[in-house]
Amino acid sequence: MQIKGDRRGLRLLATGFTTEAALIEDLAHTLETRQEFLGTTGIFLEVGAMDLTPSLFEQVAQTFARFPALTLKGIQQSDTAVVISLEEKKPVPVPRIVRHTIRSGQQIMHTGDVIIVGDVNPGATIIASGDVMVFGWLRGTVYAGQPQDRTAGIFALRMQPTQIKIGDIMALGDGRGEEPEFAHVEEGAIVVQHWADVKLPDIVTQEPRTRRGTEKISRLINS
Repeated sequence: MQIKGDRRGLRLLATGFTTEAALIEDLAHTLETRQEFLGTTGIFLEVGAMDLTPSLFEQVAQTFARFPALTLKGIQQSDTAVVISLEEKKPVPVPRIVRHTIRSGQQIMHTGDVIIVGDVNPGATIIASGDVMVFGWLRGTVYAGQPQDRTAGIFALRMQPTQIKIGDIMALGDGRGEEPEFAHVEEGAIVVQHWADVKLPDIVTQEPRTRRGTEKISRLINS
């Protein structure tokens, strides 16, 4: 995959690929090995004659979500002046539901919300562009709202994370969570509050969704 620059910024030339899987594999390798060179400049991805399918947009978004410092500005086919914004054209993210414990060394990445019906053990990592809900013990690492969405939240029946990050705000766990709680960003810091409504969301139970609890009993965790 070639890297070129023009007045709009940097371009990744992903031409010559015949399958989406091959393109995504090479894209991930390029971002991993060249992320220091790419810095924080906006990046356009050029995909040759490959169709701009919802599947391709989803996979590209998930790949870029692994590199929060990098910003994808748009995707285009070769030999066209039309640049399609990922923000405009990507499909509405569908929550990912995982119905088992995430063990040490395992990683879940998703563009959208992630719902874990089970525990997140120490050494496990969850990375999501939306909210993360853990219906069990949260003892691992969770990054929500990636790369820069500070409005996301992290919910758990037992909130004892190793580390959490919401948008660009990071904090360490304090090991004190013994009741349902949710973490969110308030005045530039991560705050943990009591989570009053702990029933599974609609997509899991098909029950009517009610508002989360907003009881103003909160605690800061170490940043």
